[in-house]
Amino acid sequence: MHFMFLIMAFLLCAVVWGFFHGNPRGVAKAKLLACNIAVLLLGVMAGLAAGLVLHADAIIRRPDERAMAIYLAIMAGGAAFMIVVASGGLLRNLAIFPLSKRAAAY
Repeated sequence: MHFMFLIMAFLLCAVVWGFFHGNPRGVAKAKLLACNIAVLLLGVMAGLAAGLVLHADAIIRRPDERAMAIYLAIMAGGAAFMIVVASGGLLRNLAIFPLSKRAAAY
């Protein structure tokens, strides 16, 4: 189980690093910051929602397996966060700030 937490931590770091590393150039900094904050907050909310719902369901079904319920909630929440952040980064770069609307920045 500890090995899976290490994998989750590595993947979370890689997704967050990739999200910020892929910031588009030549766009207004304030709009980019607002978009990044919105995507990250949406990711946190999705992660919390997925984790809390799964934890509540697991506790109801098997109250004697609390550790497994917490483990599943953390994994589901982390996965939901990563999906939202990766998708939000793609949406940010391809739809919100497409190449056609960026200033030439080098």
